[in-house]
This record gives sequence, C-alpha cells and structure tokens, in this order.
Amino acid sequence: MGRMTITAYTDGDFRSVSKSALELPVNPAKVKLTKGIRYAEDKQLGSLNGSNAYVRYQPETFYFECLFDMTATMEDDDEQMPVHDMVNALEQRLYDYNTEGHRPSFVKAEYGDITFYGQLKMLETEYTLFDPDGIPLRAELKVTLTGYCSQKEEKKHFSKRSPDVSRLVTLKEGQTLAALCYEIYGDALLVGQVARFNNLNGYRNIPAGTEILLPMLKKS
Repeated sequence: MGRMTITAYTDGDFRSVSKSALELPVNPAKVKLTKGIRYAEDKQLGSLNGSNAYVRYQPETFYFECLFDMTATMEDDDEQMPVHDMVNALEQRLYDYNTEGHRPSFVKAEYGDITFYGQLKMLETEYTLFDPDGIPLRAELKVTLTGYCSQKEEKKHFSKRSPDVSRLVTLKEGQTLAALCYEIYGDALLVGQVARFNNLNGYRNIPAGTEILLPMLKKS
C-alpha cells in the first residue's frame, strides 16, 4: 500500500488543482469512515419507536491520525521535510484560504483503495517533542474531513423536484404551503401531511421565513 496523499482543489467538481498532491511521510495510525442517515422523529403522542421518516443522508466523514516524527523513526531519511514545514504543507491544502475559490480548498484524500472527496472539518496538531532551540521534532495530527458533493453531481442522482428526496425549504413572502406542495409534489392536497410532519397547528397563514421540512411523499 502506498502513502496517503492529499490534493487541494479550487472547485467542488474537483477539476481545478490549487495545490498538488502531498504525500504524507508516514501512513495513518488510524483511519475511520463514518456514514449516517437523518430521520425526522415521530412526535405523535403515544407513539412507540415511531415511524420515523427518512430525511436525507448525512455527509460522510473521513478521519485519520498520523505522527510526524523527526527523531529515530525518520533519522535515516535525509530528504525528510522538517516537522513544522510538513504541518504547514498540510495546512496549505486543508485549512488555508483559497483566493481563487474564495473559501478554503476542496480536498481529495487517497489511501489504498479509499478515495474521499470533501473539505476540512477539524485539524488538530499537537507538538510533543522539541529540540533545544524550540524546533518541533514530533507532531501528532488528527484530521476530520466532511464529504462534499457538488450540486451538479447530486442532480445526476436526484431530480431537484423529485418527491423521493427530502429537503428543507424556507417559505417565501406570499408563498403558501399548499402552493409549495404543488410545486414539489405536484399535489396541493398533501399540504395536511406536510403540516403534520412539521408539527404545525395548520397550513394557513404560515409566516414567511418559516423553515419547512418536505419529506418523501407521493401523490395520492
């Protein structure tokens, strides 16, 4: 198995490279992939283990830990980058502001048969050993990436107006819940189900700015 590499991109389609692939000096000591699904709780009185409705897939996360060590473990490698420089190179790809993209970079992490597309959620660096001049010789890193899928890629899998996808919508000025149900589901009569799903007392006179969770529903 080769070394883990981290590549930074300007765009969410992962086509425009902003920082070339960085090969980590050592492979991670721990790698964890997390996947989750969000459900809306059934809050009806008397319900047991309710019929919780599927809302959406949660973004996947990719977590790894690694140790950059300039002492005995790396002393035979004359070309090894100093620990602080290695941390800086990683931060440039994960954390630093990308002026072209006007945000931190998107990231591709590759390790063995794992290829993860995402963006940084958390980077923890703990320096645990220094030379007499205060130069760090050892750093323990914990990195968490959260998955990213561009709207273009998402549309390949789901239609924007598909009733098979749950979404959170903010009600606009002058927009009614019935009109929103017709726009999304093609059936205004589903307004009652949507109102109950959102624990609303009714479906009329809902203030603009109210967030409405639209579950997967089909026309009757």
